[in-house]
Amino acid sequence: MRALWLVLLGLAACSNAPVVTESYPDMQTQEFHVYAENCSVCHAPPQPTAHTAGEWPAVIARMQNKRIQRGLGPIMSGDMVKVRDYLILHAKKEGA
Repeated sequence: MRALWLVLLGLAACSNAPVVTESYPDMQTQEFHVYAENCSVCHAPPQPTAHTAGEWPAVIARMQNKRIQRGLGPIMSGDMVKVRDYLILHAKKEGA
């Protein structure tokens, strides 16, 4: 029984279904939907206020590398722009 639970947990950890269980800014926008779809493959997408606008590009690059290492493929360039723009627009304010 425990082995089955671990298998199911492992499958859920990197599924293709978006995992969005909390409220985010501008959830009705295309940018949010692209963000949620791409950034919920292995974990719940972080709130945009988790980082400043200056920090997000490095975080995005690190997550892109993790996707590639896991064999999930990179986020396409057009979608990457939407993800970046969404996160920077709603990022934590510098010094906050």
